[in-house]
Amino acid sequence: MSAPVARTFHSLGFGESARGRWLVPDRLRFLDALPGVPGIPRGAGLSLAGAGFGEDVLALDMRRFDRILAFDPGAGTITVEAGITLGKLFRFLAPRGWQIAAQPGHPDITVGGCIAGNVHGKNPLAHGCFGRWVLELDLIHPDHGRLVLSADERADLLELTIGGFGLTGVIATATILLQPMPGGRMRVEPVPVASLEAAVETLIDRQGDADQLYSWHDMATSGRRGPGLVFHGRPLNGPRSALPLASYPALNPELWALPVGVMNRPGIAVVNLAQSLRWRRPRELGAAEAAFPFARLPYYFYLYGRKGFLEHQTLVPWAAAPAYLTSLRRLFDRHGVTPGLFVMKPFGGSPGLLRFEGEGLSVALEAAGGEQARTLFTELDALDADHGGRANLIKDARLPARAVAAQYPGLDEFRRRLAAFDPRRRMRSSLSRRLEL
Repeated sequence: MSAPVARTFHSLGFGESARGRWLVPDRLRFLDALPGVPGIPRGAGLSLAGAGFGEDVLALDMRRFDRILAFDPGAGTITVEAGITLGKLFRFLAPRGWQIAAQPGHPDITVGGCIAGNVHGKNPLAHGCFGRWVLELDLIHPDHGRLVLSADERADLLELTIGGFGLTGVIATATILLQPMPGGRMRVEPVPVASLEAAVETLIDRQGDADQLYSWHDMATSGRRGPGLVFHGRPLNGPRSALPLASYPALNPELWALPVGVMNRPGIAVVNLAQSLRWRRPRELGAAEAAFPFARLPYYFYLYGRKGFLEHQTLVPWAAAPAYLTSLRRLFDRHGVTPGLFVMKPFGGSPGLLRFEGEGLSVALEAAGGEQARTLFTELDALDADHGGRANLIKDARLPARAVAAQYPGLDEFRRRLAAFDPRRRMRSSLSRRLEL
């Protein structure tokens, strides 16, 4: 194992940055003897918030811990090291007829990152979030050693670790409940909608038989009604063909972002037109393309330029959704901000502590970085609270602690339980400091 290297870290989108140290351990025994300085586990570095680095924090790159330790097709479970990527897991599982149920959209994301962020996939109403499928964890903490967490053993700490942003320690291994893969292809039907409100109605109507269900909207149009497409995906039974995950370009905006962004309103209109023309016909996708839609499209993120972008995702109750969307349009007009991406999903699950779960409508948007976007997002915090919504903490790189306190009743309990487990606060990050965790 080489010595720690000083470097500047950036979140995806450049919304949060810090100067810290980077260490790439290659044996678990090194994690058992972590130095007495604040540290944080780090996966692929694709988080939109600073969850895997911090100022004067030792970032522990976990990607060398990527082995499959056990696979039980009879029970439908797999045990892996936390640094394994979703892409590597897919290559192993798909030919054997299995898949990860709550599947985020890029193959380089690690299992440990999925657990720490309690991330979701393309239909969180049907599949819930990643933590729902976690059966057992092996956790390493510098003051507590190795701990086994499950529903029967240290369930309290398991709850704190899933969606705990790496603050309880380093996840070494995880046992995950899998979902059968019925076939090798997915049929995705795009349903045209004239507005955000029409999309909400379609999302509700289509909930019953969808494996993938979400909407995409063009907010650069006049009136910001949000015409777009609701994507309704169902797996096709048959031979598991088109399973291979082909090579794909690395996602690295730090190297490839344009010097000057083009994601202003005219530029967004052009990008949206190209996307709508590409997506407006029904498609049959190979399993890999359906699982990882962003693998072949890293260039989208580069269009924002060196100033990057901010993302905000809100979960609002269904009853509040119409009023929320109306108010959101007014904010866009008032601040002169056009979202480069606007996506909605029906959501489910049980909210608890700091988890982004619950029954309602998820609204996610991206905007080019700058003062206008930050001012808009500050008003979004109040809009969320006024409509009973909650922001996704792993998505918004500037979300302040006061906004989280207004939206998450479990914030104080999370702080109390974390302080009781780790009074020395050995695990820290930019996110934890910003949210005063």
